[in-house]
Amino acid sequence: MRKKVLTVLEIFFILVFIFSVAQIIRIVNNYKKGDAIYETAKTYVEDTHEKDGDKEEYYFTIDLKSLKEINPEVMGWIRIPDTPIDYPLLQGTDNKYYLKHTYDNQYSDFGSIFLDHRCVFLDSNTVIYGHNTRNGSMFGSLKEYRNSEYLEKHPYVYVLYGNVERKYRIIALLTVDTSNPDPAYALNKGSDANQKKWLEEQLAKSEIPQIKTDEITGKEKILTLSTCTSRIKTERLVIMAEEVGIVWEK
Repeated sequence: MRKKVLTVLEIFFILVFIFSVAQIIRIVNNYKKGDAIYETAKTYVEDTHEKDGDKEEYYFTIDLKSLKEINPEVMGWIRIPDTPIDYPLLQGTDNKYYLKHTYDNQYSDFGSIFLDHRCVFLDSNTVIYGHNTRNGSMFGSLKEYRNSEYLEKHPYVYVLYGNVERKYRIIALLTVDTSNPDPAYALNKGSDANQKKWLEEQLAKSEIPQIKTDEITGKEKILTLSTCTSRIKTERLVIMAEEVGIVWEK
């Protein structure tokens, strides 16, 4: 009898092992497929990296017309130089579709980087979502901003939307719970006074040292990048960045 029980247990553990290996293979294959899809997207990007003394700037343009022929919901591009974040920027009619679809509408756990469907770009707070992947692609590298050296090396986010490339400086990192609506995701606050109060409250909760040293006026344009933390289902890591200039516009 004991021998029979041991055999059943052995079979159970073997099945668990096989299932675990199969899951790992599936995840790895999904990541490889996702990475390949977005490498193809980068063929629509043209780069110019210029350095004038201490000033360094990243200019890039995209063939938006061709990308929109693939998917009319491609709105632009987001990039954090020298990091994995270098992707088309999507916006759908809800915040679910692009969790499981790539920019070319293929079903994938990889998903897309996408604007909150309620956003009008350049609201007082523009919210962008992306998955926290295990291989560091999509928004999987945002957690690195808990390291001050990483933040020092990668302080800027560039967003090309329409015919304008804008530059944002990262000013805050927050961990939030989405079981109830969190203020980090509030969009248009309606007045400079409300925006000022909101931004002061967000900066007070930031987990990185104070970066915004100039006066808060309420006119700031904030870019909020959101991803899950893989710890609690409703927990999110949020990076906030302030627009500091226009790189180029047509």
